[in-house]
Amino acid sequence: MPIIFVRVDDRLIHGQIVQAWLPELNVDEVLIPFSKGSEGRLNRGLLRLSLPYEYDLTILDSTAAASHAAESNRRIFLLMGSLKEAAELIQNGLQFTSINIGGMHFKDGAQKLADNVFLDGDDKRFLKLIRDLGINIETRAVPSSASVSVAGALEP
Repeated sequence: MPIIFVRVDDRLIHGQIVQAWLPELNVDEVLIPFSKGSEGRLNRGLLRLSLPYEYDLTILDSTAAASHAAESNRRIFLLMGSLKEAAELIQNGLQFTSINIGGMHFKDGAQKLADNVFLDGDDKRFLKLIRDLGINIETRAVPSSASVSVAGALEP
């Protein structure tokens, strides 16, 4: 299971991913899992056009994505639109050691953690689940940015 990097970013593929993360990570494939009911929000054609041709793009439901990642021998960038997908992957048996929180934009009732990271109650619940499994959680926009701690946002 060669997952090189795990990131949650509600924008999915965008400039920071293409210009900063992909060149830094040396991956073969971008894997985007989706939760039941959220597939309609994914524009597969636009995502493919946004990704440079040298990277494969795989978009699967969370269950199939967990199996795909576990069985693959490709270097995978696991990119999710929400923490819900991360929790579903974990529930489907996928293991990873760290997760990067990129852009999670404002929504009603959300608390600001960093410039582009706002967490609501569900987000905090998913992050606590991830933290309690011993998975390192960090937030930073690009590889050269300083990491911002998530711990303070998870306490009551």
